[in-house]
Amino acid sequence: MTVRDVAVGEKVRARLVTRQRSDTLLAGLDVVLQTAVIYAFVDSATGAAVAAILVVLAVEFSGNYRTLITLSALNDAPRLAAASVVGALVVEFARGGHDSIRDLLVMIASVFAALFLTRVVYYALVRRRRRRNPAARRRTIIVGGGVVAGELLDSIDEFPELGLEPVAVIDRDPLLGADRFPVPVLDRPLHEAVVELGVETVIVAFQHRPDSSLISPLRQCDSLDCEIYLVPRLFEFVHLNSDMDRIHTVPLLRVRRHINRTWYWQAKRVFDVMVAGSALVLLSPLLALTAVAVALSDRGAPILFRQVRVGRGGHEFVLYKFRSMRPVDPGASDTDWHPEDRIGPVGRILRASSIDELPQLWNVVRGDMSLVGPRPERPHFVEQFARSVPSYVDRHRATVGLTGWSAVHGLRGDTSIDDRALYDNFYIQNWSVWLDIKILLLTVRAVLAGTGS
Repeated sequence: MTVRDVAVGEKVRARLVTRQRSDTLLAGLDVVLQTAVIYAFVDSATGAAVAAILVVLAVEFSGNYRTLITLSALNDAPRLAAASVVGALVVEFARGGHDSIRDLLVMIASVFAALFLTRVVYYALVRRRRRRNPAARRRTIIVGGGVVAGELLDSIDEFPELGLEPVAVIDRDPLLGADRFPVPVLDRPLHEAVVELGVETVIVAFQHRPDSSLISPLRQCDSLDCEIYLVPRLFEFVHLNSDMDRIHTVPLLRVRRHINRTWYWQAKRVFDVMVAGSALVLLSPLLALTAVAVALSDRGAPILFRQVRVGRGGHEFVLYKFRSMRPVDPGASDTDWHPEDRIGPVGRILRASSIDELPQLWNVVRGDMSLVGPRPERPHFVEQFARSVPSYVDRHRATVGLTGWSAVHGLRGDTSIDDRALYDNFYIQNWSVWLDIKILLLTVRAVLAGTGS
């Protein structure tokens, strides 16, 4: 990456920070106004503030504070109504259910009105700023040089309040011809164009290349803080829902934000440290007993097995396990794919019960790993798999884990690497707090069933 690329990247990050502050401003306005509204129905300012924060959290979980292309308070109304009900019911519960149905409905209507009117005013100001100030628009690349790309560019030019500034079309052989577009048509890697042009939004229309050729490039762009939108196939038949956006009459599927860019992911790290730290303390008698058993199984051999593994972003770290195999030359274990013939009786018990994995709780506390994530592999095999398995490298977008989506589906040991990559990337793309909880529960079931090896 050149010095110019770095400078462009800094400018993009500065604009993104500005827009994130704008979204935070809307949440702050909601907290203030909701506190004032709810205070009219309760006797405590503290209670009103707590209820207001819960309303804002309900709005946040519905995705209402994300940056939108088409701004419409009416589009937001159903989700705002749901958040209003949540806030009113919290207040009612805290007060012991003393209000009549009429008073409860008045409270819901008041909370909703404050949320709705705030957006009417706020969105109007944002649209006005986008129309008058080109700097308020996001630098945009459209992938695909067909008729749909032309329609998108026409709509963006006609409606500057959408907040987009096209800078290029990416296509090897544009259907309409390069001279039909008001921006340059480039045939170059998407990630490279995004960095060099300081792009903040990528819209994928239709191109001649297979859609599969875009998967890894789009994942790379997502890690650069780009917002990515997809024009659905047969979009004329797609029903627009609350999770979608649009440019004029063309619906857009918004690719979910990379998990590392959400505050939920920071909460995951706090959860990891608390659970792993507590487990180390609670399981200390078992850890001590296991250490003694391993030491007696091969006198003079190390109790802990240390091995370099590849974690998030390709960074290497030292992974810890209870030794379950007879020791060999350290270099051999880094390249041996079938070491089962070296497993002793104690090691088989440790592997069947997954007790050999418990020292990795320390890796979790250190930040090398998470409780849940793609299983880390040795550098030798990562290098091999990266050359032979599509999207294998993409699994390193997330922190590796003690257990994972592929692991609970039996993809451990001598199983398909292609399937592991598919399952791990599915986990990353669909990560949620509940998915982590589900994987942990399935892991406990596997351990109790003795299928952890």
